[in-house]
Amino acid sequence: MGNFVSKKNSSLRSKICNIQYKYINGRKYYDEEIANDLTPIDIEEIDRTQAQHYIFKHMFDGNVSAPVKESLSSGCKVLDVGCGSGIWILELATENPKSRFVGVDLSPIFPDQIKPANTTFVQTNILHGLPFDDNEFDYVHIGHMCLALTEEQWQNIVIPELIRVTKPFCYIEFSETDIICSSAGPIYTKIIDSLQQYITSSGLNPGGARLISNWINKYSPNQLININEIIKKQPLGLWGGELGKLNYEIFLEFFKMMTPSLCKYLNITQDEYLKLLNNCKDYEWDQYKPRIHYIRVWAMKVGNNRIEIHNN
Repeated sequence: MGNFVSKKNSSLRSKICNIQYKYINGRKYYDEEIANDLTPIDIEEIDRTQAQHYIFKHMFDGNVSAPVKESLSSGCKVLDVGCGSGIWILELATENPKSRFVGVDLSPIFPDQIKPANTTFVQTNILHGLPFDDNEFDYVHIGHMCLALTEEQWQNIVIPELIRVTKPFCYIEFSETDIICSSAGPIYTKIIDSLQQYITSSGLNPGGARLISNWINKYSPNQLININEIIKKQPLGLWGGELGKLNYEIFLEFFKMMTPSLCKYLNITQDEYLKLLNNCKDYEWDQYKPRIHYIRVWAMKVGNNRIEIHNN
């Protein structure tokens, strides 16, 4: 199952040695395999992703959608891949003291000292393989990684590794935000089109958030079952009240970060680009009432005996 051998008797150890970073317009980025201009690792991005976390929690009525709440309450082992600042883990760990939580991320922006006793954070790169045994976790979560990983990486490394470390009959859950909006006006559509071109040129799939369930079916047809998907369409702009305002603040921060790259595709100056964004915020979004899509997908890993019967 996947391209990595079992890591029996492995300890929680870092796979990262001498990470290189790069700076673009004063913002810090990875200079690694999981690295592109869509994934900064500075304070502004931490603030943006934490705001996004609270939107997801509100939209989906909690931090998890897979049927694991009873297991979390009674005590289980949980892995969060791409944990970032660790906010998802910190909340669940506080709410479920009988469970153990492990977060992994390429960048050590998670808390090192002040954290619940039932949490551990590990600096590692999933593209090097996860430093855990087979069938180690009762629940595995991965969030907001579609703009950091190519479809080939999802197929050959990420999905196989998530399956490998998950126990049979336990759940893997994905959380993603779709960059494509419904009911977008002409200005925002123009900006989104340039973003899609840029993402494609970076070797990524701009529609990856909407393809998670398809990738599961395609790349692990005999290993994950009971696939569920929920899509929440939420307002973007002041017309949508406080939630719409928070969404537009998050999206504006993202598109401002992308200014240098998207100006090249739009063939305009940075001042002209920022004016387009302001027109979206001040006029177009209220007129066309766009909605963004928040997505959660979860599936259960089958037992070994089921796989053997199927393969025979």
